[in-house]
Amino acid sequence: MHNPAEQFTFLDVPEQDVKDHFQYANAKKSAWAQILASLMQNWLFIEIGLELVMPTVILGSLHNNPAEPLNMNDDQASWFGSIPDFCFPIGSLTSGLLQDKFGRKGAMMLVNIPIFMGWMILYFAESIHALYVVSVIMGLCTGLAEAPLYAYIGEIGEPRLRGTLSTTSTSCFSIGEYDDVVEQSTAHTHPGHSSLPQEKFYLWRQACRVCCSQAAGRRYEQRELPESPTWLILRGRLDEAKKSLCWLRGWVSSAEVEPEFLSLVKYTVKSARLSRENSAYSSLPIKEGEPVAKRGGFLKEQLKELTNKRTFRPLRLMFIVFIITDIAWVYGIKPYFVKELRMLESPIDPNLALMVFYGMTFTGAMVNVVFLRRFGKRRIALFSHILAGICILSVGMYASFLQSLTQYPLRVWLPLMLWFIIKFLHGFSIITLPWQLVSEVFPPLGRGTATGLTAAWTHLVMSFLTKTYLYMEAWLGFSGVMYLYGVCTMAGVVHHYFYLPETEGKTLEQIETYFTKNHDRSEKFSVGKPQRQRAQSGSPF
Repeated sequence: MHNPAEQFTFLDVPEQDVKDHFQYANAKKSAWAQILASLMQNWLFIEIGLELVMPTVILGSLHNNPAEPLNMNDDQASWFGSIPDFCFPIGSLTSGLLQDKFGRKGAMMLVNIPIFMGWMILYFAESIHALYVVSVIMGLCTGLAEAPLYAYIGEIGEPRLRGTLSTTSTSCFSIGEYDDVVEQSTAHTHPGHSSLPQEKFYLWRQACRVCCSQAAGRRYEQRELPESPTWLILRGRLDEAKKSLCWLRGWVSSAEVEPEFLSLVKYTVKSARLSRENSAYSSLPIKEGEPVAKRGGFLKEQLKELTNKRTFRPLRLMFIVFIITDIAWVYGIKPYFVKELRMLESPIDPNLALMVFYGMTFTGAMVNVVFLRRFGKRRIALFSHILAGICILSVGMYASFLQSLTQYPLRVWLPLMLWFIIKFLHGFSIITLPWQLVSEVFPPLGRGTATGLTAAWTHLVMSFLTKTYLYMEAWLGFSGVMYLYGVCTMAGVVHHYFYLPETEGKTLEQIETYFTKNHDRSEKFSVGKPQRQRAQSGSPF
């Protein structure tokens, strides 16, 4: 076998050593190591969830509320709700540079500094302009954090676990959102609140103290994470890459990871060579300390990589998938959900309903983990989008025809039940699907920048949906907006049926071939065979 410090080419790796799947002596220990690494970085996903729900909670307290000193009108509320999504692309694109220079782990550690500053400014905010500043910082931080998180998941997980790890991580958004809503809803009923002057005590400020402490401690916890082996190989740090792989496969010896390590080196170098046929990107043989890809300027080389068909085709797919899922998510209503629930005459307190909704989303994600291996991402996505489209259209029909039937008092439970189903489906597939794909579909060389650009795109779509929601509601009415969202969701089902590949149980190399002309179409739309066999055997690992 080969010493990683020695010079070798990917052609030196015997074909019998290169496999699609690797089975370790203690498969459960290997799985738990990857789960632990995922859990350690999931605290940052929880942080993103807190930031995403922050506009919803604050607008629920300040939008058109004369009793609050920081009362916001419609125009101020629409800007406050959409600014984070407008700022997100800047953070996402910057994350590509940070990932290239500091690695996936390093980029995740650095983002905790501005996160801490943002929560501190929010806690002491005394003006609308201060809230706008917080929106900018939160938008930038979400962009800086999201892309390296998903790139990291895609590069540390085995094919049998990668989808599960991605789903579990995405569900942490819901945990963060749920925690923020609970914190502020319970603060509202705290017995000591009545004795405090209202201008000195705001419900949403209390969660800021908790978030500040989380950001301060999270950076030190992330220091224990191993760096992505793929990124280390791209940088020519082969010895560190092997040590990282040893950690991620259950703290095993270097001899035990040797076959997978050599296969990973082969795939990474081969992919880089195919992405760039010129000699600058095929510096073989490689050796310790010599990057796989010798580069010029970062922006110039990343632009070349993004325009390469091997990166551009999955990038195009992800742009379309995110448009569909953001619409099926009914994202535009998110900052105004409390107001709309009141308009629909919710039989329970809207803040309590929000807590239940986030709980349903998390439950959906956990159910996804159970069914993912047997049915794959594609089937679950088709089912979820069809049912979500029907439910969204049904909410619109209720607002059009049933809400006025006051002789039936129990009718007010119908839209609430429909939203419960929709929120469950969000976690079951609609929110989790695109992020599962983001961690898998891009080739190694452009993965950091492509992931950042994809994340930037989805938040541009989100900002557009958020900014235009109130205007569309004024033009079409609430029911008209629901009809529009529902029809677009059903149209997305058609796209998914014809173009959405199945990535569950597939190696990154297999997935990469799906965006070339020479690929097996039947394999492209089916769950990986090794994955199906494990699902049928009932083994969790």
